[in-house]
Amino acid sequence: MFKRSNKFFLVTTLLTTMFISVSAQKTMSVDQFHRASYDKKLKVNPYSVNYKSTAVNSFGIFFAEFNPYSWCYNDEVRSDTPDYSWRGQGVSIGFTYFVPFGIPLGLDLGAKGQYFFRNKTIAEKKYTFDMFSLTAPINLAYDWILSSSFAVHPYAGLYGRYTFSANSHMEINGKRDHNKWLEKDHPMGGMKRFMTGWQVGANVRISDMVSIGAAYWSDFGKATDYNHMHGFNIMLGAAF
Repeated sequence: MFKRSNKFFLVTTLLTTMFISVSAQKTMSVDQFHRASYDKKLKVNPYSVNYKSTAVNSFGIFFAEFNPYSWCYNDEVRSDTPDYSWRGQGVSIGFTYFVPFGIPLGLDLGAKGQYFFRNKTIAEKKYTFDMFSLTAPINLAYDWILSSSFAVHPYAGLYGRYTFSANSHMEINGKRDHNKWLEKDHPMGGMKRFMTGWQVGANVRISDMVSIGAAYWSDFGKATDYNHMHGFNIMLGAAF
């Protein structure tokens, strides 16, 4: 009887110890679960100091641009011919929309209306030029979010530009000579209505409200038989 009582006592003690140990482990697991839940809430809560935004969403930019540009002539046109080789200015208004397909990689799609112009006086001769066009870019972009209020958006891609009108004027002693660059009988061989080109640049987005950026662009071919066009975009926009 004594041996059986000892065995029963040992078995009971062992089972009790195991039960207490398991209970303690369950209690710790619950505490750990609550702690993990609390940490998760901190990360999800955008007002928490521990919050980090990693999601990249689609967004758009309404923008205005300043577009300094150049006509580059080749050896067939003399460098002292101000009608056909110069530096000018331009302004643009448009929009672009970013569509992510592999976070944070995506496509920038958009359109902008452009007005290029140039005014120059040389030896009592006044030269003017104006050009209206519509440009549609498509870029491969990387939306690099550095913080909840700051992002860098580098991009590179292609564009197509359709020109609605392009005219130049030369005024000498009150006499005004008018040339339509899109006509085939223009001295430069006629300007092409549709041009394609490439561009590369980067924007900085602040608080998902304001976007500032710059880019370089260049046509693939000649706008006329002799001239090649390239320039810069300096952009200020509002995000939506």
